[in-house]
Amino acid sequence: MIALDSPTLIITQAIIQWLLAILLMAERGTDQGTKYWVIALFIHGFANLLLFARPHLPPVVAIVFYNFCVSLAFSFSYLAFARLVDKTVSNWLFVLPILLMPISMSIYIDDIVMRVIFASIIVGIQLMLMSLILTRGCWSGSEKLKRWLIYSTGLLGLGFFVRALYCYIKPELFIQIIAKSTIQGSLVITGIIYMIFSTVVILLVRLYKLNKELSALASLDGLTGLFNRRAFIDNAKDIMVTENLPLSVLMLDLDNFKKINDAYGHNVGDTALKSCAHALQDGVKQQGIIGRLGGEEFAVVLPRTDSKQALAVAEKLRFAIETLDVHPDITLSISIGVATSSKITSIEPLLVSADKALYDAKAKGRNRVTHADLLATELILQRQVLD
Repeated sequence: MIALDSPTLIITQAIIQWLLAILLMAERGTDQGTKYWVIALFIHGFANLLLFARPHLPPVVAIVFYNFCVSLAFSFSYLAFARLVDKTVSNWLFVLPILLMPISMSIYIDDIVMRVIFASIIVGIQLMLMSLILTRGCWSGSEKLKRWLIYSTGLLGLGFFVRALYCYIKPELFIQIIAKSTIQGSLVITGIIYMIFSTVVILLVRLYKLNKELSALASLDGLTGLFNRRAFIDNAKDIMVTENLPLSVLMLDLDNFKKINDAYGHNVGDTALKSCAHALQDGVKQQGIIGRLGGEEFAVVLPRTDSKQALAVAEKLRFAIETLDVHPDITLSISIGVATSSKITSIEPLLVSADKALYDAKAKGRNRVTHADLLATELILQRQVLD
């Protein structure tokens, strides 16, 4: 039976750290934060194995370099946590512990007690900084996991401060780092659990971000970056059920766009579509949502927008396309159909009404805005004249 002493646990910790690093490296498209965590795991595992080479190395290498590696590993962990919550860190917070560790180890190279105290304080500060930055950044994923990571990192940092104090009171327990020791063994086990837990959290957050990115890609049009048809309809339905009445819908279609593709090629056509999409998005801004329904056809939903306001937005969009410069020999224009309702129960009838208004705008010469209500009024007047 293998005794759970400090040397065995330290070797186990190093192996686990490298296995975790390899596991993270196996993921394609690893983000910067995960890469920093991988570096930290490799350096920490190397430092742990370096302990066993101490009898065969000069003190400067065995002591100073070992503690330098430990501090470097925690500095990379700090960078990893900062990237995890999309925060930038000052370079001095990364570099200062790395400098302080070898300096303090060199000064007390013959005093193991002071070395343990200073090393524990420096690592404790690094862990506290890691815990602090987690509280200040933008977290992706479970808030419960975030709290657990903050608490576990902070408690581990506090444990290193307690270790420094305990070493000052009972230095004999810390003289032989890799000797059999209940206290040392407990610290190593705590470190193993913390490394595994932190790696799992990083993996889960990374998975959450990837799922979010994939979901966004699935809902966006690949060329223009606008909502695709399915995502646009889904979002329009969400807006409709949240009491955003009156609700206006705009159906937009670029005029004679096929001629542009035929005359100048699809590359120029794609460039024109992207420019139009950006212009339309700038025109709508935060007033509503916009999507590309297919080809050169777009749609806009404007919550809390009456007929007069919708016509004003539509006219602004028409003018934005008309004045768009995408090619010296190309003049763009767009036809827009508008429909508004204050008693809507389904988005589909409003889309149909706006589409009919769009058809009328094209029939009347293109590059114009037609509202479904005005169109209905015109039809009633025409019938009265005929009668």
